[in-house]
Amino acid sequence: MEQIVVDQDLIMLDGKPLALITRSGLIKWENDGEIFHCWYDEIIEEGQNKGKFRCLYEKESSSEIFLLVSPPSAPEGFNVILFDRPPQQIH
Repeated sequence: MEQIVVDQDLIMLDGKPLALITRSGLIKWENDGEIFHCWYDEIIEEGQNKGKFRCLYEKESSSEIFLLVSPPSAPEGFNVILFDRPPQQIH
């Protein structure tokens, strides 16, 4: 099994670890009729990602908060997907 290393600060919210979701996972939620919403959280910690935004999701049927990530099989590998600014339309 390949070890996945991620900036720990990016996968935490208020000191709690976030669950992870990929775009294909979101499509599955939609196909399964799951009710969910998303919001964009600005990274305020010092470092190379300061001022960028991460996309967080919350399912109605779960108390977990999910972080949008690329799958390990993506060309760039496993990454938290960051935005320079929140998109106008929520996907």
